[in-house]
Amino acid sequence: MTLTPAIEEALDRFALEQNITREEALAVIAEDWLVGHGYLPAEKDTDPEGGGDPFGI
Repeated sequence: MTLTPAIEEALDRFALEQNITREEALAVIAEDWLVGHGYLPAEKDTDPEGGGDPFGI
């Protein structure tokens, strides 16, 4: 897959900040987009305070 340099840099920065691999970052981003656009069901938050990690990491 070919990505623009700006996307490559943003992806690397996101992975570094989240302390995850590039592949994990792509999976997190894809899942978030798919849930946000209704292609995947949203997982229920089991934390009554709602303070869970939105990326599930």
